[in-house]
Parts: sequence; C-alpha cells; structure tokens
Amino acid sequence: MLDFQKIRNKQKWLFALIAIPVIFGFVILFTPDAEDRLFGRNNLATGEGTLGAIDGKPVTRNEWLTARQLIDPFGRYDDRFVEGRIPNTLVELKLLDDYSINISEADVIKQLKEEIQNAGPRGEQMRTNYLSLNKRDADAFTRSQMHFIGVAQLQRLAGVGSGLVSEKEAEIKFREENDEYEAEAIILSHTNYLPLVQIDDAKLQAYYTNSISKYRLSESRQLSYVTFPPTNYLDQAEAKYNELPEADRKSLLQNCWPTDTNITDKASLSIVDLAGYVATVQTNEFAGMKTEEVTAQVREKLLTTSVGLKAGLAVIEAYTAGEDFQASLLSTYNAKPELDTLDKMALLQNLEVRTTPPMRRDLPFVPGLQRVTPAEVFALTATNALINGASSLSGAGNADPYFVASLKKVTLARDRSFAEAKPLITEDYKKAESIKLLNEAGEKLTQALKDEKPLADIAKENNLTVIQLGPFGRSGGTIEGLDTPAVAEDLRAEVTGLGTGATSELITSSTDNDVTDHEVAFIVKLKGKQPVSKETFDKEFPDYLKNERRIAAGSAYTAWLDEKTKASYKYSFNAYVEKKDTGTVTVDGKTSETAEKYFGSTTVVPIIATPAKGFEFKEWQGTMREGQSNPKNSVLIIDNSSRTAVFVPKTEEAK
Repeated sequence: MLDFQKIRNKQKWLFALIAIPVIFGFVILFTPDAEDRLFGRNNLATGEGTLGAIDGKPVTRNEWLTARQLIDPFGRYDDRFVEGRIPNTLVELKLLDDYSINISEADVIKQLKEEIQNAGPRGEQMRTNYLSLNKRDADAFTRSQMHFIGVAQLQRLAGVGSGLVSEKEAEIKFREENDEYEAEAIILSHTNYLPLVQIDDAKLQAYYTNSISKYRLSESRQLSYVTFPPTNYLDQAEAKYNELPEADRKSLLQNCWPTDTNITDKASLSIVDLAGYVATVQTNEFAGMKTEEVTAQVREKLLTTSVGLKAGLAVIEAYTAGEDFQASLLSTYNAKPELDTLDKMALLQNLEVRTTPPMRRDLPFVPGLQRVTPAEVFALTATNALINGASSLSGAGNADPYFVASLKKVTLARDRSFAEAKPLITEDYKKAESIKLLNEAGEKLTQALKDEKPLADIAKENNLTVIQLGPFGRSGGTIEGLDTPAVAEDLRAEVTGLGTGATSELITSSTDNDVTDHEVAFIVKLKGKQPVSKETFDKEFPDYLKNERRIAAGSAYTAWLDEKTKASYKYSFNAYVEKKDTGTVTVDGKTSETAEKYFGSTTVVPIIATPAKGFEFKEWQGTMREGQSNPKNSVLIIDNSSRTAVFVPKTEEAK
C-alpha cells in the first residue's frame, strides 16, 4: 500500500496523473519590473483596477497571480496562452466560492490513489519516476489539483456532464472509425519515367532561362553575440552572499535544501564550510565525490537558486554585467555605427564572441539564440544593427543566459550562374519532364476508366500492376501492400469515400513539400469493408465512450464558462497623457479621470486626444484602430491595457 502521508512528510509527490504533466521547475524572475512582467503583455501596470473587474469588483494582484499559478504552476506554457485563460479561471474561482465547492488536500490524495490503482502496471513506474518534487513544487501541484477537482464538480453542477453523448451515438461513431478496408490500386510514379527523359545542354539552358528565379540565392545574415552565463559570475555572487543578513541566507538555504532544516541552521558558515557539512548530510547526492567537487556543486547551487521573486545572486550579477555591456555597446555604436563594434568591445572586455552561421529568412529560429527570430534579424539595418539582449532574468543557470547580439555580416541576394546551378537544373528538369510523361500515361488511364474497363484490364493494357492493399483503418498508420507511403493519406481518404465495389477517378498526389508538383497518380477500388471485431469492441469501446463523453462535457463546459466570463468579467482600460498639462484625453466622451474603467471583450471605445494651448498632438502609444497619428481614434478592447497620448510643443511655424 502506498503511504501518501509518508510521501508528504518527505515533501515528495506523485504528479501528472490527473490533468497535465508538471515535472517542470518554477522560477519567478527578479528584475526591477519583475512583478509587472508577471502579470501581462504591453508592460501592463498592476496597480488597483488595472487587472479587470468581476461583477464590478476590481481584480487584485493576488487574485490575478493565484489564477496564473493555477493555470501554469510550473511555468510550462506560453505567457499569451496563460494570460488568455486567466479571466476564465478568475470566474471559475468565483463560481466555486458561490457554489461553496471546497476541495481539500485529502481529496487530492484520494484522487491520486485512485489514479495509481487504475494505472495498472504503469502505477509503479509513475510512483518511481515522479516522487521527487520539493515542497514549493508540491504545494503548487496541490493547489492546481484542488482547483481541477473543484472544476469537475462545477461541471456537474452546471449540467454539462456525461449525458451529452449517448452510448448508441458513441457506438455508431466507434464502429465507423474502426471499420477496416480492403482495396486494390494501380499506382504511377514519375520515377518510372525518369530513364525516358532525354537531356542536353540546350534543353537545360532553356529550362534555366525560364525559371532563373528558382535558382536565386536569397540574402543571408550573420549575428555576433555575447552571452553572460551566471556560472561566470560566481565570485562576484559569493562576495554578495557573504554580505547577506543571516535571515536572507536562511531563506536561500531553505530553498536549496527544503527537506533538511539542519542545513538551514548553518547560515553562519562560509560556503566552503557549508559544503563540507552538506556533504555529510546529503550522502545520496554527493557520495563518492571529492571535496572540491562537492564545494563546486554546492557553491553553484547556492549562488544560482532563486528565493521567491528574487533570482539567484549569480543570475543577478550576470544580468547586471550584460546590461552594462549593452549600455557601453549602444553608446559606442551610436557614436560610430560599424558591424564589428560588438566584436571589438567584447575583445576589450575579454568576453567570448560567438557567431551564428549564415541564415536566411525561412529558418524557423536563429542558431544559438533561440529567443531571437529570423524576422528580427532581417529587420536590422546598418544604422540599427543591435538586438538588445534578454528582457528578463533566467534562474536556470546556464540554460538561458542573458545575451547581447549585433548584426555582423550581410550577404546580398544574387542569381546563380548556369554553370553554378547546373546540377540542380538537371535534377529539376528531369523531374519536370518525367511528370509530363506521367500525365500522358494518366490521360490514357482516365480514358480507360471512362470506357468502364475493369481495373485488371486497364493494368494489362498499360503494362502496369494491380496491387492489393489492406486491411487498413481510416485513422492513419501504414497501409499493408503500399510501397509509396507518401500517398497513404490521399489514398486512404479516397478509399473511405467509396462504396464497396466502386472505383475512383485518377487521383494525383504530391510526395514532397512542393504541392504544385504531382509526382504520383493512382486509381483505387474498394473491394470490401471488415467491421470491427467483437473482441476489439468489447476491449476498446468502454474507454472510447468515456473519452467521447469527456470531450463533449469539456466543450459544453467551455462554452458555458465563456458565457459566464463574458457576463461577469470586464477588462480594464485606462488612458493617460505622457506629460502633465500638455493636453487631455477623453474616453467615450468623458475625461480619463471620470470615464468608465472596465469594458466587455471586443468593445470598441472612442478615445480623443486634445492638446493644451501651445502644444500639438504627436502620437498614441499603443495599438489604435485608426493609426498612431490620428488624435480622434478608437480602441478594440481584447485585454487589460492602456493608451498614452503624446503632445509636443508647437513649432514656430504652427504658432
């Protein structure tokens, strides 16, 4: 029997058994605006009334943060996704309170026990794999699961339970999805006609001339960049650690070793002495290691671990070094823009410079700088060649260090010469010509189909083979007998639309990313269907029924919750003037001080900027429906946001 109380005493938890896997570290970053960044896009301020309202009551920072942690307790998901879910979660919390649905830790433990028992042979593997969370992560998981279980009860109270899908409806769908098909087909491939293609330089030259743009080398760019890993700043961080008050040291030690209070009591020790003590009590972690190895590991852990909203000491030092380098780089670059400025500055400061390989616009990411997109690289110019590093700290040591990058080299686009591109031209020409021959053969097959000839006769007349396919299902996977797997899904889609004994038309298909070239053609005949076996039905249908009902209930609940959120939650919107006494802003006909602060989703709010005497309107800060430069404007409310009007003194000519 699994002893959950013992597990909790050791601050280890089994998770990923109910809703989502949560084996991810949760680190809140510490910067001057860390809390603001925690709460949303557009540098949204998080003061009173800026996080929306539920039934007219402003949402507090704590309520917003609670909802965020329930959605993503381990920092797994994209910020935009999480923030988009927060209004719904806030309304869920209110509904749980309204319906007096209170879930306890005991309910979570009970649910976990049931999940383990139902997991069968996987239960032991789950227990072995996931009993490793520290206290902070265990608490986050518990809160998340309490909410999850509460929402399940809320679904039942809302009347969106499993009755949405009848057993008969699910059975019909299951049988349709699990029928197996047997078919026969004639398949033509352009590769069969490649040996028939005649090649000479004149034909290749003509092909090149007609498609020269195809062989154009696109512009490529390279970046130079410098990273600032926290482990490079352990000496500076250790000096800061030595200056910490004992209370702060204790908090840090507790975060590093939350399961051992004896280590927390050693806050007065130096790092070297602390490492010696830790090695004696954390024997599983440091068994067989040399003293200097233990010291190095303890030192790095101690100086890179975060505490609450504060990132690790070495992380902060790395961030500061990166900010300083960036500031000096910007100053030098603004004085004299040159593409090798970063390289020179890094050399002076004894920093390692790395260079990306040449990259094109169509790359999915920038090698070495995963948080920079090719679009950002190709937006750089000779006078604006810098990417200003990371926007937030990382508490994950070397996993995601602060960086500063600069445009290093631009290789302009050009056309390849015929001689340079000849191997590619030859390959493309042969393919194009073989496809023409394929199409000619396909026309003959099409005419034979119109003449209602049997498939076997069509194959014999054209020296082709009829291949036998199946049995195979409609839901994917390989098709037995098919030697051209790239057309499997097209063939499957065609077969599942045929009646028994029916033959398709000639179907063309692409086997690579170029969907404009159909390199394969086929005719397929459905010979028959095999219904799902009783053994398979009895084994798989119960779980299928549960899943169908779960999906239906989830969809119905989502729609119901969206309606509740639409009725209860309003987004905040505020309008400001950049500098006092330079002008005023009206929102929906009222001054910004007296205007309504909360609006329903997708509301269009009129907003007008009026300059004071001696000033003129310059622009809006923030996305506007009629552009930044139009003082009479409007805003589409889709999140908690604000807009700022910028006024400038009138020029002499304007006066």
